[in-house]
Amino acid sequence: MAVTLLCGAAGSGKSTYARSLEAAGWLRLCFDVETWRGGVRELPAPPGMAAQIEDDLQRQLVEAVSAGRDVVLDLSFSTRDLRDAYRALVAGLGVRAETVFLPVEGSTAVERVRRRRNSGPDDYRLTDEAVVAHVEGFEAPTFAEHPLRVVDGEVVLRHARDDEAQALLEFWARSAENASRPQDSQVAVERLLARDPASVLVAELDDRIAGTVIAGWDGWRAHLYRLAVGPEARGLGIARRLLGHAEGRLRALGATRLDAMVLDGNDVGAAVWLSAGYAPQGEWSRWVKPVDPPPTPGGATVE
Repeated sequence: MAVTLLCGAAGSGKSTYARSLEAAGWLRLCFDVETWRGGVRELPAPPGMAAQIEDDLQRQLVEAVSAGRDVVLDLSFSTRDLRDAYRALVAGLGVRAETVFLPVEGSTAVERVRRRRNSGPDDYRLTDEAVVAHVEGFEAPTFAEHPLRVVDGEVVLRHARDDEAQALLEFWARSAENASRPQDSQVAVERLLARDPASVLVAELDDRIAGTVIAGWDGWRAHLYRLAVGPEARGLGIARRLLGHAEGRLRALGATRLDAMVLDGNDVGAAVWLSAGYAPQGEWSRWVKPVDPPPTPGGATVE
């Protein structure tokens, strides 16, 4: 059973995405469908009606989740407060809702909405000014909100799942990782995902891992690790997008400075970090002390 909070401004393609899930058997709950059914042909709906519709949608959501149905909520979810409220509602039913965000630029949104003909709930006409205001006033989710999936053209960016430790290790092994660090283990990655499940960001192409970054936050400092892009996916701007979202997560958590470790001699990696505004800090050196790995719950040592 799954619940998706479909998040995006007018013209982002939310309804198309939601209808694809509906065709696969999901229950689609949509504010615009209810306003159209209530006879509204021009948005916004009257305030009293809007409140009544939201109450009814929440009732249907609770009933559907209790019955074990997959649900997609086709709303704008334009503020974090609203997303938090629905996540809390679903969490109270024992389900973790995933937010799916469809970003859109203002000019693209205007062009798409201009093609509407007011023929149904997914085709409401809006003025150019209303569309621009919606896009500019939209509080986009960051990867501080977990779990999140961003559908950015052909690339999907998302949080790593808690069952992906081995897949991440295999990806790092084939994406030019180096031997100048302690060897990772599945247990170590699983421990990271259990402690901070929002820390590992994944980029997907064709449902396969194409890039990663770890955005670590200890409550005081922010650290970036494992920025990697698969050989087949380089040149598509994936590293830039991963970094942008990782930085968004860390800023939302309160970070005021970000740091990254870059291996000396890694000219390709250094160029990526430099282009993103990072620079080496020559007056500091990194001091390390190897320690024995902790025992596993069964008493064996992690290798």
